[in-house]
Parts: sequence; C-alpha cells; structure tokens
Amino acid sequence: MNKTLKGFLFFLVTCAGLWGQADAGQQLYLSESPNGRYRVIIEQNLDRRVADKVFFRYSVDLVNTHNPSHHFEILQGGSPLVQETDKGTFQVKGEPDSDLNPETTPVAKDMFDDHWASIRFSWSADSLKLFIRLETIEGTWKTYFVDINSGKTRDITADLEQAMVAKFDARNWDCQEPEVRLIKWIEPHLAFFKLTTACGKSREKENDKLFRWKESVLFDTNKGRSVLGLDNSYDEKAATAKFQKYYQGTIPTPTPLPTPTPTPEETPTGQ
Repeated sequence: MNKTLKGFLFFLVTCAGLWGQADAGQQLYLSESPNGRYRVIIEQNLDRRVADKVFFRYSVDLVNTHNPSHHFEILQGGSPLVQETDKGTFQVKGEPDSDLNPETTPVAKDMFDDHWASIRFSWSADSLKLFIRLETIEGTWKTYFVDINSGKTRDITADLEQAMVAKFDARNWDCQEPEVRLIKWIEPHLAFFKLTTACGKSREKENDKLFRWKESVLFDTNKGRSVLGLDNSYDEKAATAKFQKYYQGTIPTPTPLPTPTPTPEETPTGQ
C-alpha cells in the first residue's frame, strides 16, 4: 500500500472520534488484496444494552468489492486493536511509522505489508489467500490463515510453533513466546515464516544468560499446515534453497506417453 493511501486511511481512523454517535455498521478499512477485488474491514455492531450502557461487538470481515453482499467474518476484534471513544465511536490502534529502520525493526522488513499497531496482513499473489497477525491481548500475538475460496479462517499459531516447542520441551529450555515474521512467499501456495525467541537453558531456576533461537517454517496453504521446519543452522538463503527443493519434489513427474504400435501396413518389410 503506498504512503499516500496509508496516510489517508490513517486520517480516517484518527478522525473516527469526530463522526458523532456511532450507529451499528460503522466501518473502517484495513487492507486490500493485490488485485483490488477483496477488502478487509472492521465493523462496529450493536451487541446489547444494559440500562443506559451500550455494548458493541467488532467483526473483522472480508468483502468482495465487486459484490459487497458476498462477505464473511474472518474473526472478532477487541482490545488492544479496538479503542472505543467516549462518543460511542471507535478507532483502530494506529499504524507504526513507515520510516522505521528495517535493520532494527522486525515489522519493517517482514512481508506483512499492511501494518497497523495491533494487526498485520499479507496476501498471496493470486489474492485468494491471506495471513493475519493479530495482537489478541497486550503483547500476545496470534497468526491466522484465511482461505478466501472456502471462506474459512484458522488459527495456525500452534502449528507454526509446534516443531520449535518440541525442541524446547525435549531440552527443558525456558523460552519466550516467539516473534513470527513472514519472510517471503516461496510459491503462490508456500509461505516461509521465521520464528525468533530468547531462551534460557533451565526451567527449574532463574537463567542468568539468554540466547537467541530461530526456526524457519514452511507453511503449505493447499494442505493448510506446516510441512517443513529448519533450526538455527539455516540462514535465510539456505532455508529458501531447502524450501525450493521441497517444492520441486512436490511437482509430479509427467507420465510418458505410450509408444504407438505400428499397424501391419506401417510395419517395415526390410525391402
């Protein structure tokens, strides 16, 4: 998304408090697919009233821009993503500075190309698949995979972390929640994630020293699961080569066509 459009959208969000009393259906735009056909919006809907107190629910929806009646709910929004105002409107937690130093700020160098402070999006090139990183509570993030053809959303956080957690359990290491970054799409259906965390070597006592641990994970969107994990010994280039090799191995070998049997009149006579 270019800076001009981002700035306009951010203006809309920050000015949400000036729109007056919110009616059910107030919407804010969050992300758009590469082909412009799909948008992700967050919508405020009246949930219930208790005495003079009004409670809202916030749905994060995917909408077909060519036919807005075709849409489905991806997930539910809440704090810290949603910040309600005193006037009954809401704001989305603002996006980070787009000029952040990519060498020191992980968010600035991953493939979640639409950045808000508490929600991030990355679309596949064909616009039919989407990853979302959402801060569900302060400092805790989850990763979701959205399949637009099926209209389904899955929390894949545990799937991405499975191999890493198994290593930690086997070694009895005490590790923090990993930071998850989407490095690149290897192919339209294969996504390369990098997980990074800090660990101590004991769960039974306080660790004076911590060390960094990284895990490269390949997620297959066709299968809906992680298919390959690589540990600290693989840098980004080596992991990419390994994942490309995995992809080549999934391509079926074409079956050679049978050699036709000559008909009697076509059979050479030797004359």
